[in-house]
Amino acid sequence: MPGRPSKSRLLLYGAYGYTGRLTAELAAARKLDVVLAGRNEDALLPLGARLSLSTRVVGLNDPGQLSAALKDIACVVHMAGPFANTSAPMLNACLATHTNYIDVTGEIEVFETLWSREEEIRRARITVVPGAGFDVVPSDCLAGYVASKFERACSLVMALRGLESASQGTLRTAIRQVSKPVLCRREGTIVPIEDRSARSINFGYGDEPCVPVSWGDVATAFHSTGIGNITVYFRRTKLFRSADIVGRVFGPLLRSRLGQSALAAMVRRFPEGPSQAERNGRRSTIWAEAIDPLGRSFKAILCTPDSYDFAANSALEISSRIVLLPVPLGLVTPFQAFGADFVVSLPGCSRMDISHLQTESNSQDDDLPSQELAALRAALADGWLFRDCSSQSTRCRN
Repeated sequence: MPGRPSKSRLLLYGAYGYTGRLTAELAAARKLDVVLAGRNEDALLPLGARLSLSTRVVGLNDPGQLSAALKDIACVVHMAGPFANTSAPMLNACLATHTNYIDVTGEIEVFETLWSREEEIRRARITVVPGAGFDVVPSDCLAGYVASKFERACSLVMALRGLESASQGTLRTAIRQVSKPVLCRREGTIVPIEDRSARSINFGYGDEPCVPVSWGDVATAFHSTGIGNITVYFRRTKLFRSADIVGRVFGPLLRSRLGQSALAAMVRRFPEGPSQAERNGRRSTIWAEAIDPLGRSFKAILCTPDSYDFAANSALEISSRIVLLPVPLGLVTPFQAFGADFVVSLPGCSRMDISHLQTESNSQDDDLPSQELAALRAALADGWLFRDCSSQSTRCRN
């Protein structure tokens, strides 16, 4: 009937964050029916005016107000982290209003919490796709691709390269993980990894040292592939080494409230995120290997644009597809929803079996310090990060 809400609109929550703003700009350029939302009116309204998009000021702490904001929304694109704090209230509102939900989380604990609510989601008859950005769309699709080469793979190893820069939002999420155990999956169970030694992996630039990390695929690839043994690595950069050393040396301090506050203050010294020129000149590479019980392996690599540009494209494509689904899918991974080839349908993405890989010169040498590394060095050099702890050492150890 005329005037009835169409339930075809997208709601982009956290639109004024770094990734959210890139996504909002892309949505406006594509003339999508998107409402920008968030709790910060001063940041939200100017963005909506600049992009000529509707806005809704709403927080996550008022379930009634949040549900009302979703009354004409077909799918929420949730981009306000850390998702360990923000995912549950938004999902609750989506369940109450039968609104589809995606987010761009990469936090293992968030994925696991969502899967504990799988039956709730099924009963609500909605589609929920967590990890719809760079975490974990490309790696999830690649995991599904290599696993499909065997009738039954038993081990999956993945590695990522090209993540030398991070937005403040990503860093705020990352500091929650500082000094925590690195997680992997063994025999179907997520556990701390026992061997944290480096492994050499060839992404196409010659062998490079990579170290194990807690990455979302430890949670999601299990659901996508059924493989019970999963380990994820990052190429070891100078920034990564510095952060790892800080985490190991100051672990008890960094776990304290004071340490977390100090790290959060340090994040504010970093750039908001990479510039457009930096993003245009940067690509990410993901390597994956599936192994079957006979010891046979299949390897492939996937190249993508900069992770933030990828996230904006991926989130809008997934949410737009969800709106058109004839039936809800329930809780699914990106691979389960759209298959291994979904990622190569996105702009700038290409996949290659490893047997065809040609080694190239290293075009992303990290010998020169990045802005992030310079900020970290400066923070440690002048001692401000820990200067308030000497008189509160007892509290810092708690």
